[in-house]
Amino acid sequence: MKLFLHDIVSDNAKRRPTDIAIIEGSKQIPYKELNRKMENLASYMVAMGLKRGERVGLLAKNSVGSIAAYFAISKAGCVSVPLNHALNVEEISRQANDCAISSLYVGAGFETKAKGLVDKTKFIRFVMNEAQETLGYRVSMFPRSYLKSPASIIYTSGTTRRPLGALLTQENLMSNNRAIVKYAHLKSSDKIICVLPIYYIYGLSLVISHFIVGGTVIIETRFAYPNVLLDAIEKYCATGFAGVSSHYIMLLNMSNLANRKLPSLRYFMQAGDKMPPDVAKRLALLFPKKKLYLMYGQTEASPRISYLDPSLVPRKAGSVGKPIEGVRVKIVNVRGKECKEGEEGEITVKGANIMAGYWNNPVQTNTALKKGWLYTGDIGFKDPDGDIFIVGRKKDFIKIGGNRISPAQIEDMVSRLKGIMENVALSFKDPVLGERLKLFVTLVPGSKLEREQIIRFCKANLPAYGVPRDVVVLKNMPKNSLGKIDRESLRGK
Repeated sequence: MKLFLHDIVSDNAKRRPTDIAIIEGSKQIPYKELNRKMENLASYMVAMGLKRGERVGLLAKNSVGSIAAYFAISKAGCVSVPLNHALNVEEISRQANDCAISSLYVGAGFETKAKGLVDKTKFIRFVMNEAQETLGYRVSMFPRSYLKSPASIIYTSGTTRRPLGALLTQENLMSNNRAIVKYAHLKSSDKIICVLPIYYIYGLSLVISHFIVGGTVIIETRFAYPNVLLDAIEKYCATGFAGVSSHYIMLLNMSNLANRKLPSLRYFMQAGDKMPPDVAKRLALLFPKKKLYLMYGQTEASPRISYLDPSLVPRKAGSVGKPIEGVRVKIVNVRGKECKEGEEGEITVKGANIMAGYWNNPVQTNTALKKGWLYTGDIGFKDPDGDIFIVGRKKDFIKIGGNRISPAQIEDMVSRLKGIMENVALSFKDPVLGERLKLFVTLVPGSKLEREQIIRFCKANLPAYGVPRDVVVLKNMPKNSLGKIDRESLRGK
């Protein structure tokens, strides 16, 4: 049985040595070769004196080398820390120092940034890359109790405050990804197009879940050219694609997706943010025979919490469905009591997937974890069928003239207006009302929609306090390295 992350690779190397694990451009790497790379790099780490539990940083784009390194770190008994290479050296060093990284794996193109990182950190003893190999060192077997030991530290977003590193154990990641395999019906013939970086827990889960069944991960970095991505799906006969809402909005509005049949594709997966219901319905209508999994998760939950049964998407596209196997969800009020059906409250989660805590941060850990339950900070409710609906983030709710509204409620409504591609509602300080709303939108190519029309639509469909005072039409919506809208950068526009 595959108990640990590295067991996934070694087991596949024995059972299906010539099956392809990773496709990266012209390279097709079978499990036997991936296992060799993993074992050699793990041996090198042990030879260099790394001890069990030490943290190893990963500063690399998705590649054969970085994926092999992720599993090698587990094999060596160390803790992987995938670093967001899109951040600057100052921001990355904040994370590296927070968890005292002892070593750093560096991918091609990041040598200069790595040098700056080494100069700014206190604990890095050596740097390695894909070329590092040492044979003959025996990596010890781990006792079953090691399942509770840390496997990865994944840093949540936020670069100006103290970093929050979610400490995920072997059991967290393995149990959660086994549940993903089950509900998505993954099998060895599945091939997932991976555009999400593995420093993002959603991207990492795609690799782990597909490796569990002996499937194939296709690394693709050209999403800025959506038709090229569609070409890759056809070329490699991919069976799955996963992304955040912006990926699907681009595919629907800036590619020839509507003219493609994509015969090999079996499933779409969406998580990381709330997909506008109209976007989900449009995608489901375009490909009625392909499954669309609308999913909900958090880094602290390894990451998956729930998913909506694909058969329900046409009539429940605003829902994230029911908890996955092994996960419990309660929605509680401010007194900690479970809410009634339809009553809004904070979403709390319990299961083997819930993090051990935030690295070296007991204050934040005790805020997020209470009696084994993760308090997500998301506000939602359950309908009569037990399906979960997310209203918004607790900290994001806006108060205008004494009235409370979530930006997500405004954005969901605006997304229904024909001609709108993406939109973001933000609040700004107002001397009279306390806060005022400003709406940023991008338009579908060719749309002639005017800002006055958008305001009229809002007045007709939103409560008066939820109508934006200003509407800004942008040529492009700013995105971060995960493909999500960079909301903070909009505040300066």
